[in-house]
Amino acid sequence: MFLILSVYIGLFFLYPIITTPLIMIPLTYRFKYSKIFLILFVLGISLITLRYIPFPTDDGAYHYKAAYLYQSYDSIFEWFSYLMSKDIPTEYGYYNYPLFGLLLYIFSNTGTYSLISFVVCFTVYYLYSSIILDIFQKSNISKWLFLVGFIIILTFVNIRYTASGMRYALAVSITVSLFYKEIRGGFSINKSLFYYLIPILIHASSLIFVLLRILFPLLKNDRIYKKILVLFTFPVLSIVLPVFNINNGYFSFLVEKFDSYQITENYIVLFKWSDLVYVYVGALISVIFIVYYHITLRFQKNEKLKNFYKLVMYVCLLTLSVSPFLTLLDRFVWFVYPLVIISVLLFIASDTEGTSKIKGNKYFISYFMLILCFVGTIIWNRNFLEFLRLLDYNFIEILTKNVYEYFSDLHQFSLSEVVRR
Repeated sequence: MFLILSVYIGLFFLYPIITTPLIMIPLTYRFKYSKIFLILFVLGISLITLRYIPFPTDDGAYHYKAAYLYQSYDSIFEWFSYLMSKDIPTEYGYYNYPLFGLLLYIFSNTGTYSLISFVVCFTVYYLYSSIILDIFQKSNISKWLFLVGFIIILTFVNIRYTASGMRYALAVSITVSLFYKEIRGGFSINKSLFYYLIPILIHASSLIFVLLRILFPLLKNDRIYKKILVLFTFPVLSIVLPVFNINNGYFSFLVEKFDSYQITENYIVLFKWSDLVYVYVGALISVIFIVYYHITLRFQKNEKLKNFYKLVMYVCLLTLSVSPFLTLLDRFVWFVYPLVIISVLLFIASDTEGTSKIKGNKYFISYFMLILCFVGTIIWNRNFLEFLRLLDYNFIEILTKNVYEYFSDLHQFSLSEVVRR
């Protein structure tokens, strides 16, 4: 197997894009080099982001502008001082996202800021795919089901939005990964909660899901009134929050964001039909998962897995609570898709009762949810061709350039590439 790995590595460095799909073959075998193959695969699907040149109004252009401005600070301490005093003229208040600001600062002196998009895309792809690989290696699910789950969760990553927006995609992937890792500990109150500061300091929108995780020990007994309380969380907040006039900086920032996201008219022009399909399919998946939890998943004998399903059920309830607000719903379904995919695979992997026919009938809803996840994410990713037009490689070059060439002569950013807001 080491010889096969060596051959793959050699081919990968010569023709990474062509070789990458072939790496899925060795991934279907449970052996010690699987993580190396996974890293190669994720590297391969992330490489094209190195050639990304943001459209002037892309979020990526404004993030690159911030990185460009950060290079004028001699030390990280000087940069942090100016950042937190709000003295750096950027379009986004990175003092509210200091960890993401730190990532921009780390690459600020390179001038080649597509490296930031590459690092973010690599991290997001790796976190999601490593979860699916871990489920496969620790269970007896078939190779085909592994490949289906693997492809669907990678399809969920919209490379156009991830390479440009970066913050939210990164925060969601880290939070989902932390949820998965907490299955072993049963979601108790422990030191692992400190890790949730990472996604919060990357994007504040992850805070509501972190709060759900913190409060989860109080929700474990699964009473109906608690579900109703979660379901009506945001309608109640939309009424209550405007009554309070709290001048705390960070809290005021969160309230302001929440208020702006409630006004759908501010953002509806940004939604394409594919975005709307993705959002409403995600809402439908939430409804189906809640029903599926109550008729099947809550009878899971493994308490640790049942706690995970229960957490996902509450995420789905929270998602439905923001259904009147399209922009918030768009944010929340980013959590629904990967968590439902993971839950379905975990359920099938852990289910050992019944004959093949009985299992087939029992899994019908599971497979149906996977199909919905695939349809929703495929339609959402129709902007992939639009993303390819923002690369400085043509189609033939994308396929034939080697790894060294992908990292060579990267685009040098200038302020003229950004449209001022």
